[in-house]
Amino acid sequence: MADIEVEVNTRTERGPTKKRRRVVISCTESRNKEAHCAYEAGAPTAREQETHAGLYSLENDGSGTPRPKAEPLSSMASSWGYAQTGASTLCFLQKIERASTADGEDALSNASAQAAYQDTFAIKEKYKGLIRLLPARMYIDQLAEIFFTEFNWQYYLVEPQVFHELLDQWSNLPFKVLSSRGPEALSPDLRVFPALLFEVIATALLVLPKSLQESFESLKYAANMTFEDLAVDYSETGVSIVNLFGTKYLSTTSIQVGFLRAAFLKYTANVTESWHTVGKTIRDAQELGMHRDALDPKPTSNDVESVLLNQWQVEKRRHLYMMLSTWDIHMCLILGRPGSLDWRHGLPTLPIDARFTTASDRSKTPVIPREEGIDPPTPLTRNLFLYKVMMPLRDVQDLESDGPCPRDFSKVQKIQQTIMEIHESTPAVFRMENPDKQWDSRPELHWLPQARYLFEQMYYFTLVALHRPYIFHREDSRVEVIKGSLGMLEMQRQMFKGLPPKSWKNFDAVTLIATIYILFPYESAEYREIALQHCHWTVERFATMKDTNLLAKSAIGVLRAVVSRLVKAIGNCAPPSSVGTSIDALRQTSETPLSTSRTLGSTPASSIGRGSIEGGFKAPSESVASAAAVPPTDEVSSPSFSTMMPGGWEMPQDGNGFPGLAPFFAMGDLIYKDLTVDQDADLLPPTDSDLLGGDSFMWQFEGGFGQDTVWQFLNQHQLGSNESG
Repeated sequence: MADIEVEVNTRTERGPTKKRRRVVISCTESRNKEAHCAYEAGAPTAREQETHAGLYSLENDGSGTPRPKAEPLSSMASSWGYAQTGASTLCFLQKIERASTADGEDALSNASAQAAYQDTFAIKEKYKGLIRLLPARMYIDQLAEIFFTEFNWQYYLVEPQVFHELLDQWSNLPFKVLSSRGPEALSPDLRVFPALLFEVIATALLVLPKSLQESFESLKYAANMTFEDLAVDYSETGVSIVNLFGTKYLSTTSIQVGFLRAAFLKYTANVTESWHTVGKTIRDAQELGMHRDALDPKPTSNDVESVLLNQWQVEKRRHLYMMLSTWDIHMCLILGRPGSLDWRHGLPTLPIDARFTTASDRSKTPVIPREEGIDPPTPLTRNLFLYKVMMPLRDVQDLESDGPCPRDFSKVQKIQQTIMEIHESTPAVFRMENPDKQWDSRPELHWLPQARYLFEQMYYFTLVALHRPYIFHREDSRVEVIKGSLGMLEMQRQMFKGLPPKSWKNFDAVTLIATIYILFPYESAEYREIALQHCHWTVERFATMKDTNLLAKSAIGVLRAVVSRLVKAIGNCAPPSSVGTSIDALRQTSETPLSTSRTLGSTPASSIGRGSIEGGFKAPSESVASAAAVPPTDEVSSPSFSTMMPGGWEMPQDGNGFPGLAPFFAMGDLIYKDLTVDQDADLLPPTDSDLLGGDSFMWQFEGGFGQDTVWQFLNQHQLGSNESG
């Protein structure tokens, strides 16, 4: 310690460090600075080096000092968050910028700078590396044909004529253009066309017929690789191409790529990613001005050819935005998530239901409306009516602000009346009853029978979505949800009869039916038999899908647990051998609006949850539909709800049902809240209610759901014969 103190004192006595001991930071402190600071003649300075690299323009401000190069406002719009369309601050700045340009020289230099900025070596090489992954033209042609036959009719996102025109342009593109100038030399649509190709062939691989699979085996590059694995690679490559250019260089083809990507994700059970992709695609479409008629593109000239081509382009944009809005509201009501569109701002004009044209040159073909009954329907005809069917869902979404117990239920009745009026106005070619089949024999209209099932299913879906929030405390809503869910299940059963199951849309319907009958087993006795049959059919279908569909694998456990509770609640011992209620009966009972006589508080208190809570209901040997139809008499005392629930469960109950239970979205809970059941994957659901009496907690729901959800209620709401009043 003494040595250290001496050292410090010595330094203090010496004073500040001399200059010769300090690090030299400038030549002003060195001796003979003229000799040491000499530079070679003609050596570039740092400022000249920056100018040569493009960081500064070659112009001077008058004093000989170069000024930094200014990037045009239009190219920085996306970075700043401004829209390039509409009356925004950026629009006024752009007008000032153009007004201050002298003789167009600044605009020309800015355009050249923007092109040079895009045509970087990294983007060009990355672009070339991605397009090398495209299969040969022979495979592209075959897969594109499968896409247009098996998939494109569902949404008509890609017009065959335009697609083949772009494909020919891409195939005839000289290699020198891509190798020297890269994607900057291509038009906006052709630049991202490879991304559209990747999405088209990826979708086609998902629906590849087994008879053709051997022909495409050479496309696989790894052992044990499936066509779905290859499709995922192709689809992700398409996304990578679009992401190369960002939001500054969007085009109509970019919107098609985003839509196809969302459809691909939905088809492969990646529903969360699909929902996010739809939202992003909607924002990109708004960036292009698709949400306003005033922002439609204008003809490049006044000649007839340019006007006609522009008219077809406008119709294409309006169709894409219409389908995006349809998808947005549909996924909102299925998942219980907010949408990306604000319907209060309105929508652009709907596309014209034009005659289908195969003309290769649309510059000579006007947009002529189709005549009903004379001209055959087109996929656009189908999409326009689908949009009409889905529009009441906007009003259904607005009802969420009123909560599950609205004071004025007339809004719900008015929406149901609108739904039924739309259903009655179904065109003859799309009707289920006595349809117009004069066009069914045409090969290009092979999709008509499936479209009829789809519209009938969507009709029932709108009814279910309308009444779903009120099933826990309104009997009329429970009846409508049961009828609507059974109608959806029947349509899917007929639609996929004899085909491999590919749909998970019946998950919501089964969980709704089972929950209603578990909590209210004495209501709607006439539908019990068909409800049980459809529930067992759905479990079998999901059991078949679980090895190839991750979402079905997660859903099968939940379905088994729900169906097991349903079987015990209504006392059925085995799946019925025949269906007692036909789909025609369901349709007839849904053709009239709800009566206002049974509203909130009309359900008898003695029948609320009695069979499920007390667990004393057993089905005799005769039919469940007749045996369980009679509720218990008032002489049977019903214990209080809180004394029957284990673990101190508290749930307010009154004569209206269970108003404390929050409305639930089964599909949304499965995806976003990791709803699952801890059980053996190979265990089949018991069909005898007595089998569940031993271990009442063997089918427990798990996930991130709240305490007021039906899943937590079912976990603690156990059915057992030992519970009595």
